[in-house]
Amino acid sequence: MKKILFCLAAFVAMLLTPAVHVFGSELNFAAKAQLPDNQVHTDVSYFDIKMDRGAKQTLHVDLRNDTENEVEVDVGIASATTNINGVVEYSPNDIKPAKSLVFNLKDHVKAPSQIKIPAKGSTVLNLDVTMPDAALKGQMAGGITLKEHQTEDQANKEKGKGLSINNRFSYVIGLVLQQTTQPVAPELKLNTVKPSQVNYRNVISASLENITPTFINKVAIDANVRAKGAKKVLYREKKEGMQLAPNTTFDFPIALAGKALEPGTYIAQLEVYGNQSSDGQVTRQTNSAKQRYQNHWTLTKEFTITDHTAKNLNQKDVTLKPTNHWWVYALLAVVAILLIVIVLLVIVLLKRKHKKAQNVNE
Repeated sequence: MKKILFCLAAFVAMLLTPAVHVFGSELNFAAKAQLPDNQVHTDVSYFDIKMDRGAKQTLHVDLRNDTENEVEVDVGIASATTNINGVVEYSPNDIKPAKSLVFNLKDHVKAPSQIKIPAKGSTVLNLDVTMPDAALKGQMAGGITLKEHQTEDQANKEKGKGLSINNRFSYVIGLVLQQTTQPVAPELKLNTVKPSQVNYRNVISASLENITPTFINKVAIDANVRAKGAKKVLYREKKEGMQLAPNTTFDFPIALAGKALEPGTYIAQLEVYGNQSSDGQVTRQTNSAKQRYQNHWTLTKEFTITDHTAKNLNQKDVTLKPTNHWWVYALLAVVAILLIVIVLLVIVLLKRKHKKAQNVNE
């Protein structure tokens, strides 16, 4: 897995986990955000900036190199996304932007693709930020990824040692842009439900979308799947402690627990709870206690699993044993042998009959 050093300590209102600690030997440089005067939260290490519509500003990141050699750093900018584990990612990835994403952070923040830090020296990375001219009611979120540049020779050496390029460490500095600090009521919708796979294991994938420009924190989901017209629940999935980034999709996987997909029409129902709080008006009952949340959605979607899809995914599922049809082949073999024997007997009998007929005629 990609090991990332989060330079953001914790989004105070977003309740993220603490930064991953990386020892000096793992990175040849250090990075620190220079928090500006218009920083909303000043007790954190990420950018949380309030700007006027159409305003422009340059943000600065201090880079330090304590080694004896010059260090070249690759710079990446990405809009925040939500992965299948319900974890917000701030670095570039393959997750497609949601249709509701109007303002993509990477379109409003410009920086050099690479920057060099002199040996035993320091430099400053400049980030040119442009706030949209249109009104932004909520937040635009993303991150700046800083990773030591790897030459082709270095990449070949790592391949020779069996190492993965994706295992290199990096800094990710969070960046949140907003025009107002007024809270936005979150809205959630269920786009699609379909059979899929995670790590070569069958799942029912429910694609949720946070269609509002605000984080939904401490999310819990109670999901179930049943056949259309039936009351019996076939599959269940419960998970909590998740977070959805603004205007992002989240493919929530419902595991089949080693069961094969069966063709048919089904109904998926998801009870989604957001922003857990002691003063929340919505109650979620768990096995151990009651939890209170500020938001709740009941989302239902009908979907179909075709014969072709079920067969294709079942064949790829590593937890399913291949169907053993030895008895079918054995039965066919026996039938074939019997047919051959019958044909041979008929031929022999016909020859004998023909021979007897010839003897009589003589």
